[in-house]
Amino acid sequence: MRSVEKKVKFPDGREVDVFTIFKFVYGLSDSELEILKLLISTKGKLSAEDIASSLNISRNTVTKPINLLLSKGLVLRDKEKGKANGRPRLIYFATPDIYSKMLTDLQSIVNDSLKEISKIRKNT
Repeated sequence: MRSVEKKVKFPDGREVDVFTIFKFVYGLSDSELEILKLLISTKGKLSAEDIASSLNISRNTVTKPINLLLSKGLVLRDKEKGKANGRPRLIYFATPDIYSKMLTDLQSIVNDSLKEISKIRKNT
């Protein structure tokens, strides 16, 4: 999991890993962040059962965080192919361009922040 070790240095000297930035930008809970880290590091598709097993949590504990990650566009869902009988198993994976998504979203935040700071500065 090399990407977890990447650090970003802030002007005051604090260093945080990239996933701390994901957590802040997207308002992720600890469980959402752990699932996202797993899906990024796996570079494959995992079922809810696979996720639960890998993180040593119950299958039911995966449902809400995975749905929130889906709604935030950080995770995608697919149906597992090859099962003829019964409901197809759902599998999850990190959005393929997840780092590009974060860069775009961070740029938008910076642009919006600069506009607001500029307005405040003009009024002082």
